[in-house]
Amino acid sequence: MLLSAGNRTILPHLQDQNGVLVRRGQVYVPVGALRLEVIRAHHDEPMAGHFGRFKTVQLITRSYWWPKMRQDILRFCDSCAVCQQSKTPVGRPRGLLSSLPVPERPWQIISMDFISDLPKSGGYTCIWVVVDLFSKLAHFIPCSTIPAAPTLALLFTKHIYRLHGAPEVIISDRAPQFVSRFWKHFHECLGTKLNVSSAFHPQTDGQSERVNGLLEQYLRCFCLDQPTAWVKWLPVAEFAYNNAVHTSSQHTPFELTYGFHPRGGVAPSTNVVSSDPVYRSSEMAALHDVARRLLLEAKATQKTQADRRRQAGEELEEGDLVWLSSKYIKQAGGKFAPRYLGPFPIVKKISSVAFRLRLPSTFKIHPVFHRSLLKLDTSGRRGAVAEDITAVSPPSEEEAFVRGDSVMVEPHGSATGRRGRKTPRESDTLEERERKRLRDIFAEPSDEDDFEGFTLFTSFCFVCSQAEASCFDFTQIKLRFNPVYLLNVFLAPFYFLG
Repeated sequence: MLLSAGNRTILPHLQDQNGVLVRRGQVYVPVGALRLEVIRAHHDEPMAGHFGRFKTVQLITRSYWWPKMRQDILRFCDSCAVCQQSKTPVGRPRGLLSSLPVPERPWQIISMDFISDLPKSGGYTCIWVVVDLFSKLAHFIPCSTIPAAPTLALLFTKHIYRLHGAPEVIISDRAPQFVSRFWKHFHECLGTKLNVSSAFHPQTDGQSERVNGLLEQYLRCFCLDQPTAWVKWLPVAEFAYNNAVHTSSQHTPFELTYGFHPRGGVAPSTNVVSSDPVYRSSEMAALHDVARRLLLEAKATQKTQADRRRQAGEELEEGDLVWLSSKYIKQAGGKFAPRYLGPFPIVKKISSVAFRLRLPSTFKIHPVFHRSLLKLDTSGRRGAVAEDITAVSPPSEEEAFVRGDSVMVEPHGSATGRRGRKTPRESDTLEERERKRLRDIFAEPSDEDDFEGFTLFTSFCFVCSQAEASCFDFTQIKLRFNPVYLLNVFLAPFYFLG
């Protein structure tokens, strides 16, 4: 039952209506477990609907009121486990762009991917795409099917290693061939580091994905009438791509790799290539320096543009509990399946946007995920939130009572320790309001027995304030070079001393 006992603090504008405190048509809810029950009934119950913060605040404030109720409601909604598991967060995706490093030279860092499920052409149904991250030079290798790791190692030796040597880093997705033991052991022998993408995040190998799209576009243009003849266009497609200027480096892949543009057969050769090896070496070094600077500028521009559509999100650390998006995980229930699974603990922070989770043994997926698929668990705060809302026990009925439209607090129930303190009434005159305000500012409990000098002082200050256009601001005492104000400050101690 809502009692008229109220709170230990002074609550203005409350009226007693049959034992219930009411403020502008809203029932006052005293501190204690009752506030938590009101919030729970207007959020967790089926008639409430587990709606978000705004709707819940509007629903509760329609009928109830207590100090700082909006803060309590928002914290309660944010700690709801059902909402976190069932709702897709609105706003920009979490996780700012983390760009790959720019290599120092060609074929230092490469990426690779497959284009599969193509129409059968000459016995081939798949293309293995290998791209250099510095020069952007690419090789398109036809395959009958997606090869196993041993076959892939032979193709790598035949088409990549014999031309460019062993790279320092290979970036790829999590295809079975790229995470197999054979492939890992093969590149351990070559001294190559394998960087595979996190689960369900193909953007890690965005370079290969972009080249895949350009290659498919090229083959689509020349294979409209004969879709099964794509394999014969593949060598020409590779030449056309490597002979085109790349937007980021402002140079062609051929130029950054070999130092000149090869003849394509459709234009006369105007390139003059020096035969001096020293000059060629210095010229290539200068060319690579320019290209690397342009690549760094392009990376910075791409990050700025990408981060406009993203947000950093909460800072995640090892040991935090997070919810995992079920967007790419098959579940029973269809559209009514939970949008997030978990929560799961973070066992390792690999980077600012990649985290390793401790998943149940029933999850047959890689445990490293991008930040955009994770959401910090705040349901564990529900206990602390409920404790904060119900922390202060309700006062007894003798601690407060109602007179007219203001609440009087008894001496033993006052939070400030001052006796008979009362909020201003609408019927108070302006002089009475100013006197009460000054009394709250200057008077101590020991001064209240001898208050004659203080009353004289407040009356004098009120007259000065009326005559001098707020020269003495009682609520915000501001220093002004005003003679009347300075006189008031000088005479104030004498009024207190009597």
